[in-house]
Amino acid sequence: MRFFYCFFVLLLAPALRAQIAAPDFTCTRSEAGAVTLNWNNPAPENCGAFEATEIYRATDLNGPFTLLAEITDPAATDFTDPNPAGQLRYYFLRYRYACPGQAVMNSDTLDSFIPAIPVVQFVGIEDNEVVIDWLASVSPEVTGYIILEVTDVAFVPLDTVYGVTDYRLAFGPGDPAPETRSFRLVAIDPCGNDSPQGTIVSAAGLTGSGGAGCTSDITLFPATEDVADFLPSVSLELFVSVNNGPFTPAGTFPPNAAEISYREANDGETLCFYFEAVLANDFGRARSAVFCQTVMITQPLRDFPLYGVEISDAGELLFQYGDDALQPTPAEAELLVSRLGGQLETGPLPTPVFGSGGQLTFPALTEEIAPGETLRFRLTDACNREVNTNEVAPVRLTVREIFPGQNQLSWSPLVNGLEGTITYDVFRADAGTVLVPLASDLAALSFVDDFLAAGGEVCYKVRARFRPVGAAATETFVFSSNTACVTPVPELFLPNVFSPVAQRPDNRTFRPFFSSLPAAEGYQLQVFNRWGGVVFLTTDPAAGWDGTGQDGQPAASGTYLYTLRYTATEGQIRERAGTVNLLR
Repeated sequence: MRFFYCFFVLLLAPALRAQIAAPDFTCTRSEAGAVTLNWNNPAPENCGAFEATEIYRATDLNGPFTLLAEITDPAATDFTDPNPAGQLRYYFLRYRYACPGQAVMNSDTLDSFIPAIPVVQFVGIEDNEVVIDWLASVSPEVTGYIILEVTDVAFVPLDTVYGVTDYRLAFGPGDPAPETRSFRLVAIDPCGNDSPQGTIVSAAGLTGSGGAGCTSDITLFPATEDVADFLPSVSLELFVSVNNGPFTPAGTFPPNAAEISYREANDGETLCFYFEAVLANDFGRARSAVFCQTVMITQPLRDFPLYGVEISDAGELLFQYGDDALQPTPAEAELLVSRLGGQLETGPLPTPVFGSGGQLTFPALTEEIAPGETLRFRLTDACNREVNTNEVAPVRLTVREIFPGQNQLSWSPLVNGLEGTITYDVFRADAGTVLVPLASDLAALSFVDDFLAAGGEVCYKVRARFRPVGAAATETFVFSSNTACVTPVPELFLPNVFSPVAQRPDNRTFRPFFSSLPAAEGYQLQVFNRWGGVVFLTTDPAAGWDGTGQDGQPAASGTYLYTLRYTATEGQIRERAGTVNLLR
């Protein structure tokens, strides 16, 4: 079976070679008013005798081509065609053998000019290499390319390469920045011709700004003028590395983007960027230089809670606030007072010192804080960024006597607008300074103290306790109210003696002395002699008995009985009875 296969192939061999190969047309060279054609001759054909090398010429690439010459020397490898006017001409070659019926192959068609300028696709930077990538020359005679570096004073040949369309140039720490180096190409052929020098191209640079001071964003500036020298691009793809980590995609942008904003920078990070110009038709990706930036941002003020405020008896305002040791120091601080009617007052505030306890004392305001009015901080940092705190209002305590020995305390709530729990503790200030606890953990805003002062005023204070939501029980913020006092006034005083001839007018009549006169309705004062006879009767709370009897005659000295009925301030009917001595 193997013998049959070999025999079959041998039978087909002449048929497979049933064509006459073309000369290896290597190049043309124009000089001294003529065009010289050069070629190489492959091994002679075995089908018949060599007759000639035919040279065809045209003035247009698409023809028509006419036979210019027949070279009968089988060893000839060049031919000169006079061309005094330097006309553009096109040539191809073929052999003629005495081989009837055999196909004849034509050589490449070459023109009489030097090779065409090579087209650079892009120059990129990959790792520690500059990558130059170009399209194969459209001139078929081109066999190699000269890589030139463009300096300020010369074109320096770097290398000559054959059979490739890219070149990599390593660079090190002591070399110029790769994006500052420029290159161009020259195409060459076997005749010693070289093309005109190509376009000067450079790798795309990348610079940036921001990520420092008051600017947290980083703005990148691609060198789009370099990208414009490449083959057309469809986009720029940005890549970022964080703290020497791998590069990852960070966005796609138009190929002519003059600026690219990166808004993900965090303080303290070292960020490195490059972009790749993506060429149309998948011709490649041109990587730019790398730009790195260590982010050093002036930290903005952060929101913080204002827990509350208390007003001392001297009028000073004591604030407590969230004490964040990492909070930057404000450049400016203001106290804002929201007055009733929408009026806003502002004034300089001592700069809060964060990390030192979270308290701030402010001098007494010219006009006290009224119920319903609030205070807050406005802080400004060095970048003119503002932080406004929540509004707070102090606890305002009032007290009044509602009944002898019974005092009504009422207070406004602690206002801070924060989530958490607020409770109140009530104290009586005995001896003016010692606080005696009366009640604790109240949610209500009032309290009644059953206490009768021994001939003097009684003072009170309320403390609000605020615990933020989620805080431990020990993490509370305490704010004291103002000190409120009341002087108990006896509701009723009834003398036990009087004299119509007394020196002081108040002692010449017998009448009740009220802290405030009761209503006339239901009021009655009666005085009786020792036999039960009525000697005086009145329904006027301001009237008294002058010691005269019903008959208008002065009553005798002695002891008399009285009864009194009146309506007290809380609305109850009260009655009193006793004796009074009349002196003459």
